[in-house]
Amino acid sequence: MSNFKWRDLLKLNSKSEAYLSPLSCIAHVDLNAFFAQVEQVRCGYSRDDPVVCVQWQSIIAVSYAARKYGISRMDSVKTAFEKCPSLVPIHTAVFKKGEDFWQYHDGYGSWNKNPNKRLSPESYKVSLIPYRREGRKVLKIFQECCDLVEKASVDEMFLDLGRLCFQHLLLFDRSDDNDRLNLDIDYSVFQDIRTIFVSGTYELDSRLPMISEDINEKVKFKGNVFNLTSSFSGQNYQLPNIEDWDDVIFALASHIIDYSRTYIEKTLGYTTSCGIARTKVVAKLGSNFKKPNAQTIILNKYLNDFLDCGKFEITSFWTMGGSLGKSLSGLLKLPSKGSIRYIRDNWDSSKQLQDFIEAEIKQTNFIPEHNKFNFENTEALSKKIYELIKGEYRESLNPKAVVKSMMSNKNMRGNACNSLVDILSWFEVFCSELVYRVEELEQEYKKIIKPNTVTVFLKTAAGEVYRKSGPIICRSSAFNGQGLLKSASRLVDEFDSQICKDKILRVYPLINLNLSISNFDILDLQKNIMDMFGNQVQILKVSNEENSKESTYESSPKDIRGKSINNNDNKDENITFYCKKCNLQFSCNKDFQEHLDFDIAVKLSEALNGVTEESSNLSIGEKRLLFKQSAGKDSVTNRSSNQNNSMSRKLKPNGVQKKRLTNHDSSKHDIRRFFKR
Repeated sequence: MSNFKWRDLLKLNSKSEAYLSPLSCIAHVDLNAFFAQVEQVRCGYSRDDPVVCVQWQSIIAVSYAARKYGISRMDSVKTAFEKCPSLVPIHTAVFKKGEDFWQYHDGYGSWNKNPNKRLSPESYKVSLIPYRREGRKVLKIFQECCDLVEKASVDEMFLDLGRLCFQHLLLFDRSDDNDRLNLDIDYSVFQDIRTIFVSGTYELDSRLPMISEDINEKVKFKGNVFNLTSSFSGQNYQLPNIEDWDDVIFALASHIIDYSRTYIEKTLGYTTSCGIARTKVVAKLGSNFKKPNAQTIILNKYLNDFLDCGKFEITSFWTMGGSLGKSLSGLLKLPSKGSIRYIRDNWDSSKQLQDFIEAEIKQTNFIPEHNKFNFENTEALSKKIYELIKGEYRESLNPKAVVKSMMSNKNMRGNACNSLVDILSWFEVFCSELVYRVEELEQEYKKIIKPNTVTVFLKTAAGEVYRKSGPIICRSSAFNGQGLLKSASRLVDEFDSQICKDKILRVYPLINLNLSISNFDILDLQKNIMDMFGNQVQILKVSNEENSKESTYESSPKDIRGKSINNNDNKDENITFYCKKCNLQFSCNKDFQEHLDFDIAVKLSEALNGVTEESSNLSIGEKRLLFKQSAGKDSVTNRSSNQNNSMSRKLKPNGVQKKRLTNHDSSKHDIRRFFKR
């Protein structure tokens, strides 16, 4: 029988629990030398051209064609040309000081012999907007095929493939419209397990059926399956046999990811590397195992062999590098090579590891230079280390929330910022960049984002720091660069007038200037005006005996697609929509919604522009307080006697010369009353 239970398989269909299943399947996708790829595709170069992406005199991305010449990001453009005379350097896009747009200056750069074609950091600021835009395109493709994607950075992402693998195993077939990926898989080999699943003749804790010979023969992996006994590039390399259902899940996942990666390469021109494993940490190691344009599958049965292959150490794990990994290596006395296996061989449990760490800390009076909080809870730290070295440390995928703040920053060189005029010129650039980035966020998350606070930060050559915050005042409801620039300029003008009025104090030139925005208002684009103000719909079933009696409208039965079985969804002669305030009835929901929208528009207009005596939104008492004559009398006789006067003219409010109440007199009162209602 299988090593896995039905409970393990069914858990894959849960977004919140799939990563905890023994059958979990996570993919990590990394775009190869992404910035260099973007420039190579944009400028029409081939993958054999040694393209490098340049920022001023530094190389920030090296194509794999250029790496063959020994070029790395540690090289300058000058040393890179010495290694490869046919080098193709391409500078990033830039903002020019005082301009509110970015652009490319192809052919310009520090390597150009013409001094007029060199980009100076004193006059330009690097723009990474093109790379974020292209990364968002790739992310969108993966989001269209996978229901749970976590963006790790601009050029890498995690995918939880649990639901997709579950559907392809138990639900989809090649003629199914839902199978948009159209994978090259013979679904008939899964008929036995599908029959059991559909009939429900299983227990949650019963074992899954054995793998049939048809599955072993017809279901194949796409990509490179790690196996120490074979070489990826060897002619005798053979894909391993499928022995259990975790192998089946990984095989399905390999087809899904291969299809998506191929689609990205065909449509966008970008190659990717991918790792497929049961946890995020191992999947990330897998994507980096073989590059470029490769797919590495780490099966559960080869997991320890993969971690012990000699390419990885304890510091290779995500979140375990840097000062934390260095401190751990010293505390545990780990060897420089084979540290993962060393931990596995010397401690049989996380409790033993915890006892050793606590004893070492006590004996050596160990005080970490950084990450002190990691060593305060030795139990959690020991458990994490022990699960990492066994490939069992599990983390859920969390689509990142909208950022809470955003910054545009520049380190100034020379006389790049030597006066208030220079600051305002750079603010033109900063504001434009921030507006671009907010628009990108709105497109990515499908929300309306409006920052409310701006913060100015300045650092002088003497090391003095000045910071000031204030509200962002925009005339329009949408966030725009003009309103941000005015708000930021007001803050820096106050700084300049207060700090620089003493000519003895030398502030300029600045060595750093940045502008940040925060305190975001985030609105959902999917919501309409009714969602914002609450659903006021009242639906009545009208009978011949009593038309005014309220009752609940029960929805009609629905088929498997969620559509109503009855054909009377749009209109029912017995259903009436009623507006209580206006005492009006509507037979059509569309007309009723339009009426409610009109009512809300009238309320908003009155809140902003004032009210008249004829307003239906005022009570009788409010009309008596606001206007000279009483209005809305209950007596029909009095109403008819005053009909000519009330129809011919609008009564003036007490103490007000105009017919409408002005914003200064009533807008706050009206708005508060409106929202209370």
